[in-house]
Amino acid sequence: MLKSRPRAVNAPSSAPRAAGAGPSRPDTRRFVRTWGVLVLLLAVSFSLAYWATRPSPDREAGRGALATARQLEGFGTHVAASPQLAGALDLVSRDLKAIPGLEVERQRASGSYRFHDRAVDYGVENVIARQQGDTDDALLVNVHVDSAMEGPGAADDGINVGAVLQAARQLAGQDHHRTVIYLFNGGEEVGLTGADAFTKHPWASHVRWFLNLEAVGSGGLPILFQAGQDDGALVDLAGDTARPYGSVLGQWLFQAGLINSDTDSRVWRARGWSGLDYALFEDGYRYHMPDDRVAGIGSGSAQAVTDLTVRFASDVTGSADLSDRKPAPYYFDVLSRWWVTLDPLLTKAGMLALLLALAGLTWRACRVWDIRPGRVAATAGAALLGLPAAVLTGIVVGVAQSLAGPHAWFAHPWLVYLVTLPLIVLGALAPQLLLERRRRRRTPDGDRRPGARTALLGNTWAVVVLGALTAWCGVGLGYLLWIASALLVVSIGGFLLLPGRWRAVPLLGGTFVLFVLIAQFARNLFELAVPMMGRLPTAVPMDAAVAVACALVAVPLALILAPFAVHAGRPPRRCGLVLAAYTACGLLVVGLISPYDSAHPKLVSLFQEQTDGQDARIVLEGRDYLTPQKLGIVDQVAHDTGLRVRDGGLAARKVSVPEGTVSFDTAGPTAPVRIAIGANRAELVRVTVTGPGLSVGGRPFAGGEAVVDVVGRFDGHTVTVERSGPVRIQVDQVFLRTGKDADRALAALPDWTMGHARTVVQRTWADHRS
Repeated sequence: MLKSRPRAVNAPSSAPRAAGAGPSRPDTRRFVRTWGVLVLLLAVSFSLAYWATRPSPDREAGRGALATARQLEGFGTHVAASPQLAGALDLVSRDLKAIPGLEVERQRASGSYRFHDRAVDYGVENVIARQQGDTDDALLVNVHVDSAMEGPGAADDGINVGAVLQAARQLAGQDHHRTVIYLFNGGEEVGLTGADAFTKHPWASHVRWFLNLEAVGSGGLPILFQAGQDDGALVDLAGDTARPYGSVLGQWLFQAGLINSDTDSRVWRARGWSGLDYALFEDGYRYHMPDDRVAGIGSGSAQAVTDLTVRFASDVTGSADLSDRKPAPYYFDVLSRWWVTLDPLLTKAGMLALLLALAGLTWRACRVWDIRPGRVAATAGAALLGLPAAVLTGIVVGVAQSLAGPHAWFAHPWLVYLVTLPLIVLGALAPQLLLERRRRRRTPDGDRRPGARTALLGNTWAVVVLGALTAWCGVGLGYLLWIASALLVVSIGGFLLLPGRWRAVPLLGGTFVLFVLIAQFARNLFELAVPMMGRLPTAVPMDAAVAVACALVAVPLALILAPFAVHAGRPPRRCGLVLAAYTACGLLVVGLISPYDSAHPKLVSLFQEQTDGQDARIVLEGRDYLTPQKLGIVDQVAHDTGLRVRDGGLAARKVSVPEGTVSFDTAGPTAPVRIAIGANRAELVRVTVTGPGLSVGGRPFAGGEAVVDVVGRFDGHTVTVERSGPVRIQVDQVFLRTGKDADRALAALPDWTMGHARTVVQRTWADHRS
């Protein structure tokens, strides 16, 4: 495909172009044929990336796991330390006791745990089971039974609870060299308190490894998204499962702080345990939503989690050599069939070797193909300029989309693939296309240089340089560049060594492999990012952020496409008009469609605030830029319910809830403040203190704000806050119980929203000098 014609050095052209004549007409057939093949390969690649990761149908174990999840859903919202959660833990305990060979205990523990920017004083319950092996060294298999306040948590984490119960039944019939401990913890959603409570149990002293099963979605295969720095042996075992599925992408997003979340593994890695985090992540629109129910769980997911747990637990508790810890490799799967791990040190050495090999191949190619090295260097520079060009294009496209119709991609993620991504790929290609256009204008007929081969050499240099930088900086996300580097270097060797038409085979084969890897990467990225970014609490639209994220896919794609784009030649005359029309139509569609629908609803939180000395009101909040006020939801609900709009919310009658008394005590303006909370039945009590020099339990808080959550301390609790000056304290007692006004407001929400309500009783106190 990239074969070029030999230069005519001495022979005059048989039909010289007249002086002043314009450039020759483009070869339309070659242009259409080249891009048609590329689009077809991309379509096949993205289809493979989707269908190859579909779970197998649920079998008996999967159906049993779904039945358990359905029973847990029947308890409704079951938050930590609630009566509903106690019932769910009773259910789990009964099922475990029916499995032969398991020791089952109910743990009740209290303590204090520092979770990121807040402290949590807790009293929680866990159910723990143990199957003793030949040694005490144990694998911990962890799921959480509690749900978030927003919904019943069938996927997060009910489906995993059911799957682990099914796995425990299968593993009970096996002999184990090592011990298996199952933790069904009752406090994950409230600051990882169930995990911290488990560390106080005697069995915790024997744990060496863990498997943590989570969910940020409700379908697909469970994906390995996080491993510890020294968990290389466990990452290798992950490849032994029937459907190896994982990506260092998730780990990079976590470590970079781009995912505002955490898992129980945070507690255990701090204790030196090795372990892996798996999660269901497809259809993240149900994550922490009232419709997180069994009906929305994808087919086969329950079976996939069960099979994963059985296989991994069997390997860890069997004869696998886990005595020595080794650095975790970079990892990814290929179509959930093959598991690839790349050692960081060997990757660095490999990229240096590829640089040397490419230098030798470039020297040889420039002599054989009669290409000046300066042209290759200029092409490589233009290819590297594609990175900032892609980011800039993403910003421009994102801003244009936010002006046309912000957040349209949230309910219609296909817009990312069909509008945003193609435009950013074109932006990444623009520097090279402009350079090639300049060269063609300066090159007379009869002196056609091998532009496609020059582009292949230049883009390979750009890929290898970027790959080497990411390898030496330890950015595992660069694995696409590392694989592309090797395949492109092989392609250049093929053009130099193979005869005739066989020369293009390595390039075409390598291109298809890279398309598949990029398609997988893109699918994983957008499947996770679109639902999550659509609910981030920001003051600006996230359209530009989503578009810039597309650059992670667009840049490697553009580096691969560039040689083909040069081979395709100058586009036909009307291509510019077609591109402009395509962009205009895309923005028109963005402006006409709604950012939300019943399958991709906007989450609306209704907080009935009851503050001392003030009338009660219902505040409607949305997590993203498009607030209920901007969307007119508040006015619509007020119209439909007859509730009066007040201070941006809705006036409401007070609700009687089992709140506790709150008192404040201090000996002076800089002495510690003691906040005493009386007996109550609040699902959560949050103490927020603002002022200088704040610390709780000897641990300081930064930023002039200390937050302490109190969970499960129903008989009363005292929080002591040290400070160095005047402070202001707000105590919120949060209840799931709501009144008739909140229920009416919920019922009046539009059908493209999903709402949940809480009652918040506020008490405030401040130093007289603050």
